[in-house]
Amino acid sequence: MLFQECICFALGKVSRQMTRVYRARLTQYGLSQPQFFLLIALYEEDGILITRLAEKVALDKSTLTGILDRLERDGFVTRLANPDDRRTLYVRLTERARSLRDDLTQIYNETNQQFLTRLTDRERVVFDVILKKLEIASDG
Repeated sequence: MLFQECICFALGKVSRQMTRVYRARLTQYGLSQPQFFLLIALYEEDGILITRLAEKVALDKSTLTGILDRLERDGFVTRLANPDDRRTLYVRLTERARSLRDDLTQIYNETNQQFLTRLTDRERVVFDVILKKLEIASDG
């Protein structure tokens, strides 16, 4: 197999292209791409348990904690202890993060569409199936 045919290389190349697009659009907000995706996940489900958020964004807890530390430092999220079980924490958006929801969601939708519009409807269906199969294969 040629290097250019390696699926890991091909996926990485596309991922880097997407990262460049996001980076250019997020600079004005002072957000990294991982921080941005955490906020998008929290826009869907604010006040979520940290363990649930880690599952949702497919990050291990230590990586998630570092990203949350920076988001909290910059005033985008707060972590709140569960009054019934101090070992569990909830993550909540701050007013600052909520005020950016429309802008950040627009960046998310437009950037996603920028790449997806290169696919036909049929290719999109096939692409989704392939991604799910690859994701399942990586679990085992």
